[in-house]
Amino acid sequence: MKKNLYDLMHPTSVAIIGASTKTGSVGNELILRATEARFTGRLVAINPKNEEICGVPCYPSIMQVPFKIDLAIIAVPASAVLQVLAECNQVGTKNAVIISSGFKEVGPEGLALENTIKQFAEENNMTIIGPNCLGVINTDEKYSLNCCFAPLQPKKGTIGVATQSGALASGIINILPTLKIGIAQMISLGNQCNINSIDVLEMWEKDEHVKQILLYLESLPNEREFREIASRISLKKPILIIKSARTQHGAQASVSHTGSLAGDDTTASGLFASSGVIRELYLRDLFNTAQTFVKCAIPQGENLAIITNAGGPGIMAADTADDYNIPLAKLTEATKKKLRAVLPEQASVINPVDVIASATAQQYRDAAEILLKAKEVDMLLVIYLYITGKNDLTIMKELQQIKQTVNKPVVAVMMTTPDFDNELIKTLPDCDIPTFSYTIDAVRSLSRLLDRKHYLESNNTSEINLKVNRASTEAVLQQAKAEGIKQLTTLQSLQIFEHYNLPVPRFGNAQSLREAKMIAKEIGYPVVLKLSSKTVTHKSDVGGVITNIKSEPELEMHWNRLMERLNVSGITDSLDGIVIMQQITGANRELVAGIIKKNDVHQMMFGLGGIFVEALHEVAFRPCPLTINDAESLINGTKAKNILGSLRGNLGADLNVLKEILLKLSALVTDFPEIMEIDANPLMIDSNGRIFVVDARIVL
Repeated sequence: MKKNLYDLMHPTSVAIIGASTKTGSVGNELILRATEARFTGRLVAINPKNEEICGVPCYPSIMQVPFKIDLAIIAVPASAVLQVLAECNQVGTKNAVIISSGFKEVGPEGLALENTIKQFAEENNMTIIGPNCLGVINTDEKYSLNCCFAPLQPKKGTIGVATQSGALASGIINILPTLKIGIAQMISLGNQCNINSIDVLEMWEKDEHVKQILLYLESLPNEREFREIASRISLKKPILIIKSARTQHGAQASVSHTGSLAGDDTTASGLFASSGVIRELYLRDLFNTAQTFVKCAIPQGENLAIITNAGGPGIMAADTADDYNIPLAKLTEATKKKLRAVLPEQASVINPVDVIASATAQQYRDAAEILLKAKEVDMLLVIYLYITGKNDLTIMKELQQIKQTVNKPVVAVMMTTPDFDNELIKTLPDCDIPTFSYTIDAVRSLSRLLDRKHYLESNNTSEINLKVNRASTEAVLQQAKAEGIKQLTTLQSLQIFEHYNLPVPRFGNAQSLREAKMIAKEIGYPVVLKLSSKTVTHKSDVGGVITNIKSEPELEMHWNRLMERLNVSGITDSLDGIVIMQQITGANRELVAGIIKKNDVHQMMFGLGGIFVEALHEVAFRPCPLTINDAESLINGTKAKNILGSLRGNLGADLNVLKEILLKLSALVTDFPEIMEIDANPLMIDSNGRIFVVDARIVL
């Protein structure tokens, strides 16, 4: 964190430079917001044409203010910003928010100006937010700071909001009050020439007023630093993020399957998952999850009970819960007996509990209280449809009273009149039950609570003692470097895998047919022939892989044919031999694992493998070094998990072996960061559940 960022957000004096009397102008709106918020410190306007603006004393420049200014809010033309910063620095004002636009977002000239400002800030130890931003807010009563030109004053709350989009920041300020939640601080990052999202995270990590963090980002300043700080914060408070530009094609040209699949957004998702960050794709989901985290505790268990006054919505809620793998609570006979005692005879006491259309607010309360006190229930979803008498507000009052005595998540779906939200805000301004119009939003928000529960419970940072031979691996890499090889040969790659104790089938390297026969005899038929070349990227392109060779005569035939093809192709001089490898029989399940280095971070890929890996795109990514949790989440993160268990007479795969494969690959690139790409494709699972790494490709 830039050391002055905390001071910037907690000033005792503020100057709005570029303040204006013109209604609707940015300079005028900034003054209005600051006065409406009742900033507790000393506020001045800077404009050479006025003595006061909106009742705020005005000075020609910051250099003529008779006391020190902690924070300068700059809203002048871009061309004047550098001079204003120089004046601020001259009088000791080291913190500034540059509202002004006209920088890198407009082209090369603007970028050059922004770089000059960035350099000035660094040389003079200044802390700058922006440029091209909406401003900052701190709702703490000690400061009541609103230096932001959004039209509304936010409600005080516990959420920290940081966004690269100023317009989106304004939208968030407008929307959050309708959800009956507020913010602690808001920072519009703008172009991030000096302060970026990581600096903000570091500040909020230690801020007790910020209980939850919402981010809208278009780029990550440093993935390694982000992972480090976000992983720490996620253990204390939830981080929710929208990362936009997710459909851009960010994969670079690469020789590996891993590289071709490693788009920027795919690896970003892996980074967030590894860090405990909850990623939302849409604003509606972001707001729904945010209000649920504000108003609901993490549940002790996962079992959901549903109350409804209409059968259809109850059934749909049960279906949706199943979609999100949320189990419905199995109500005990004791609980059912209590429900029958308070509900109409026609009511159903099988979860979902249907209290029928005529249910009163008291019957809703009784049913909710019974379910929340039942040991088999961990969460409650209440669905109300306006069918007969309008009981929505009364039911919410009853639920609010019950929730004060039971610390279990309660969410409500109120399918009622359009004015319900406004009525609820007036009637229950401090209602701490998340309300939704649609069942899917309610159920999905509960699933996010469970996601966080699982993350906190499974935060396993212990390390497995991996038996690897680093010295032998170093020798292979040094040989490749001495030969000027960037892409290791198949033989070199397999040797390294063997040194890292990966389950490679038995193999040897042959320079002649005679050697090939000796190796095959020792290994045992059937065997596979694999080209090992210093120049060929994909062996299959030149027919360099021959499988299922069952006898010595077959071996001789295929060897001779392979040599003929290689001679015709003119690549025999690049050979370092032909690999003779044990054929894995009975293997009908294929996985893929691989690593690519992007933005100075190694990204691990895992998923369904084989020749269609790039077409299926059924893979997940996590940044290295992997934790045990990362390895487990990779294994469970795609449809690959569906083929790991017992399947049509095949035994289930040894998941501990699979987990160690991923951890050892991660250790390999951690030990040797010069490795840029690894492909272990395919990983084959035989009928006995044994896993083999049958091919290898390593790029330096």
